[in-house]
Amino acid sequence: MIFWIPVVIVTLATIVWTLYPLLKREKDAPAARSSYDIQVYKDQLKEIDSDENRGIITPAEAQRVRTEVSRRLLAAAKEEDATPPPPVAPRSTTYALATVITLSIVFGGLGLYRSWGHPGLPDLPIKENLARQAAMGNDRPSQTEAEAFVLNRQQDDSAGLPNLDSLTQSRDAALIDQLAEVLKGRPDDLEGHQMLTRALATAGRMIEAHAAEDKVLEILGDNATPEDHLEHAELMILAAQGYVSPESIAALDIVMAAIPENPRARYYAGLALAQYDQPRQAYIMWNQLLREGPEDAPWIAAIRANIDDLAVQAGVVPQPDLAGPTAEQIQAAQDMTDGERSNLISSMVAQLTERLYSEGGSAAEWARLIGANIVLGDTEAAAQALADAREAYGDDPAALAQIEQAATVQAPAASPAAPAAPNLPGPSAQQVQDSADMTEAGRQEMIGSMVARLTERLANEGGTVDEWARLISVNGVLGDQDAIAKAIADARAAYADDPAALAQIDAAAAAVQ
Repeated sequence: MIFWIPVVIVTLATIVWTLYPLLKREKDAPAARSSYDIQVYKDQLKEIDSDENRGIITPAEAQRVRTEVSRRLLAAAKEEDATPPPPVAPRSTTYALATVITLSIVFGGLGLYRSWGHPGLPDLPIKENLARQAAMGNDRPSQTEAEAFVLNRQQDDSAGLPNLDSLTQSRDAALIDQLAEVLKGRPDDLEGHQMLTRALATAGRMIEAHAAEDKVLEILGDNATPEDHLEHAELMILAAQGYVSPESIAALDIVMAAIPENPRARYYAGLALAQYDQPRQAYIMWNQLLREGPEDAPWIAAIRANIDDLAVQAGVVPQPDLAGPTAEQIQAAQDMTDGERSNLISSMVAQLTERLYSEGGSAAEWARLIGANIVLGDTEAAAQALADAREAYGDDPAALAQIEQAATVQAPAASPAAPAAPNLPGPSAQQVQDSADMTEAGRQEMIGSMVARLTERLANEGGTVDEWARLISVNGVLGDQDAIAKAIADARAAYADDPAALAQIDAAAAAVQ
């Protein structure tokens, strides 16, 4: 019923808009030019009388002008009488034509809807309607169509090859076929069908593996876990040779709603985003996976092979990971002043902040940013980073734990064993501008020089627990795990007898690990 209300309103509006010019009254028709002239001349005669009464013009002048205007008025009246009236159709003809137009609009619209629409389709709730549109995937090929295309292409590619059938009749193939034959009489054997799915996938027969997994999900019913749906989505994507069908997206939706932190699910979700014209979201998701690792994860190689092209589509300039200082950078660090070191740390934190807010990052990187801002004494920036990190990883308990641990770091305080070191000031407006104008190579050189000089001074002369905490935090932001471990070990050795200092060192270490 809801559908027909707007239909009736639109139909009535169309009828009124069409018939209004036809049924408009004659008095609404535009008057002839002579009629306008007559009215003008009459107004002029009134003005002449008024001017004469007020003494603006003499009676003789008034009479002369009145005579000329009267002559023009008579000429206009004769012209009006000579002009024939506009033709007017008989009312019966007008009403007959209006009836024909009205019936044509009503019955013509109903006829078109009967031919092109779906009169028997019931109304769908908004939620279900949106879900159906999403499942349609903007008319993208279905899983069945994609697999049929893959099969046809495989058959075309194999044309003319000798003894092709014999190449697939290996001992493993025979065992798989035997298992499939046995399971025909055991339709509810969950373990057997799972074994068949794995065997088919291992043999590279992904389309058959997908069909076998369909049977597994049918047996599991409501007991299917998110991991089962992830396995199903993966097999569908592999069966379609990397194409993410609407059916695959439906399975991934179930997985991402239950286990959004799963890296394999996030990889395939990123692939779907890339294929459905959302390259920026895909880049952010893949870039986080790339930073989280581990390097030997099966999706890392695929991401590395495609992320540069994805970055171009997303309009993102990839930022390289900050590396530890090179030998040349260490040599160049000898003449750096304290002010340059302060400027460099602020520049380094600003760079990390910009990258995390523009491209996203791992929980470890957010933890580094929080810890670095705390060490720098910028509590406002640390609080903002903590709030944004919580929002980014609100559904990941493990990541939230790491982020919350970073937030527990205390700002460095002076140790009683040594004089207090001054807090590092934030960058001035000019320093921020200078940092923004630096090249990447120049920024890397400054970072390496600062870390090298601070490391050398602490190793040769010792320093406050504040300075050791800074060194740990800076290396954490740089991502240099070897330097982090060495700084923690040296700091603990330097303050082995100071429980308060050790607690501060451990807190700084927790923020970067």
